[in-house]
Amino acid sequence: MSGVGCVPGEPVGQVLPLGETGRATENVQEAGRKGELIPLEQINEQHPHRGDWLREIVFGLNDGLVTTLVFIMAVSEIAPGRLLLVVLGEVLAGGISMALGGYLSARTARQILEQRIATERYEIEHEPEEERAELMNIYQHKGFTGPLLQHVVNYLTANKERWHQAMVRDELGVVEDTRINPWLEGAQVGVSFVVGGLIPTLPVLLSLPQARWWAYGLTALTSLGLGAMKARYTRQGPVQAGLEFLVVVTAGTLAGVGLGLLLHGG
Repeated sequence: MSGVGCVPGEPVGQVLPLGETGRATENVQEAGRKGELIPLEQINEQHPHRGDWLREIVFGLNDGLVTTLVFIMAVSEIAPGRLLLVVLGEVLAGGISMALGGYLSARTARQILEQRIATERYEIEHEPEEERAELMNIYQHKGFTGPLLQHVVNYLTANKERWHQAMVRDELGVVEDTRINPWLEGAQVGVSFVVGGLIPTLPVLLSLPQARWWAYGLTALTSLGLGAMKARYTRQGPVQAGLEFLVVVTAGTLAGVGLGLLLHGG
């Protein structure tokens, strides 16, 4: 579609200062009443939509917290003299392992996605009628019917590059900003694991009495904070999300205590 309208008096793509937010909102509402299209840059949304990074961060932090806490609970009574060295070794080794695993997982996901995108291009070239029927079916499910449906499909299929982009977006669900960076995702998971693992390690580092229970307390507080952060990008409330993390941490603590008793008894 062409002819994208602008909010009157505001340059396209400009980030507005906080003091002008109210005026920009009024301009957006006025333009909406007039039926004008408004560039996305002009719209101040009140709710965040970008949380793609959260999966890797939460996965790494939670794994670092729980794995290290379980480890401390299990070995604190067995090797108290070298507990700090052992725990730091576990945290660093786990961080490296998680980073490599995150990289390989993201790289595999990207390769699969690239293959699916290439398959769509091949099918447009060699099976155009089937691809056209698929595209028509997709837009029928979106509510397009009759001449409008034919017009939209004819427009999208008139240019093969546009056709390919439509199939990638509408059939595969890939939007323009969906990019898989294996190095970045691996680093996010690995660093998050190390950060998460260092939190229950602090009481051991500071030689606090009953360090393993201090470790549980710090991990529990961190899990509640993780829940609040997760709630910002999901439909869960902060309390529910925090309690969910807390249950996982508590279950890991009990498992660690049980494992420690088993090893110590052996």
